[in-house]
Amino acid sequence: MNTDQLAALRKQLENLRELDKNQAKIIAEGLHTPLQDSLAELSLYDNHPGDVGDATFEREKDLGFKLFYEDRLAMIEDALEAIQKGSYGVCASCGQKIDIERLKAVPYTNYCLSCKKEQEEREQTLRPLEEDILYPPFGGKVGGNDEIGFDGEDAWQQVARFGTSDSPSDLGGVADYEDAYHDSEEKVGAVEEYENIPVYKSHDGSYSRDYGSQKE
Repeated sequence: MNTDQLAALRKQLENLRELDKNQAKIIAEGLHTPLQDSLAELSLYDNHPGDVGDATFEREKDLGFKLFYEDRLAMIEDALEAIQKGSYGVCASCGQKIDIERLKAVPYTNYCLSCKKEQEEREQTLRPLEEDILYPPFGGKVGGNDEIGFDGEDAWQQVARFGTSDSPSDLGGVADYEDAYHDSEEKVGAVEEYENIPVYKSHDGSYSRDYGSQKE
């Protein structure tokens, strides 16, 4: 990389820094505006979540852009500091020089193209990371054929117990929030009463239930 190329990249980084600062400032000012003010509403107390869904989505998107610009500004500052130290354009992984064409496209990058591809391949996953710690069927294997699995309906019921956007008045014929989702009366874990009775394993390997421990 010659002196003219380095000067051009420095100028590109400085221009991009000013642009990102302005964008982040504009977005931050919008995020500081209360949601009800941006919608010209006196109150959001009586509004259904669906009525303000588009405004909520746009606010979440603005927050994502704000974080993006802040992260890129940090990388730009690191790149400008590296130019001052004379270490700019060196891959942080393999230590080789980064191709000039890549620096022109992404002047704040810390990795050469090969190392960046390897990094993305290692981080790539086909399933959400949360599934590794969830119970079956996501975090393990459901038992034999005679065992009832944890399906999509069960997943919805598990979440809906903590509340949904539907109130009893929205559904009709429902008097309580605990009954505001399908099969809310369905028992979790044990379906029949006797299934809650403890099972003990005897010395000969047989199993028996202690019916005396079940309260009448």
